[in-house]
Amino acid sequence: MANTYLIAPVVIAAVAVTLAAAYIAGYLDPVIEEIGIMFFKAKAEAEAKKLQAQGMKEGQDFFKDELKGNMQAEDVRVGLGSVGGLKVGL
Repeated sequence: MANTYLIAPVVIAAVAVTLAAAYIAGYLDPVIEEIGIMFFKAKAEAEAKKLQAQGMKEGQDFFKDELKGNMQAEDVRVGLGSVGGLKVGL
């Protein structure tokens, strides 16, 4: 029976090397972009909840498209601005 203490680090190292190679080759760019978009959408949702807690109403006092998080998510999607090339900043 193979030693579990030897197999686990080898498997973890193989996964790490595979992920590093995929990152360097650019195969993870779409994944990184989607994670960035999800992050900024969550940030926009938190901004909206904060504004609603302050008594503002969506569509009347603020619009979701004007929230900073949604604008940053759109920049990532389009590839504009400082967060547009999301992988470069990592």
